[in-house]
Amino acid sequence: MKELIKLIKEARFCWIIGNGGSCSTAEHFATDLVKKGYPAIALSSNTALITMIANDYGYAEIFIKQLQVYASKDDLLITISCSGTSSNIVFALSLAKQKGLKTYEFEKFTKDRDFGKLEDKHLKFAHEVAKAL
Repeated sequence: MKELIKLIKEARFCWIIGNGGSCSTAEHFATDLVKKGYPAIALSSNTALITMIANDYGYAEIFIKQLQVYASKDDLLITISCSGTSSNIVFALSLAKQKGLKTYEFEKFTKDRDFGKLEDKHLKFAHEVAKAL
């Protein structure tokens, strides 16, 4: 938790991504960060934009197309994903590293592949981080 708090405090802007339930957690976490005074947005928040990107370029690019336009070297990309293997998450992490962004990945599956359990853990962690800021 200390590492993520430090990264958020140092970042110019926080970009947060996730799919499905993790998308909801990403949006919730971004809201909590903004409430605490930290610039953040979940890249799933603009449905017109993500559906245009998905339609014109493919779902795998819904995050990288946005990061190419918006993100800068002093930013932070936070990924929330149970598996961490979705192509849109993998591509976003790769692009972030190419652009010099710092990255932070929420815990991913190890042996126990219980989505509900890990998604609950992600939301609890997000709340703990926001509370500590």
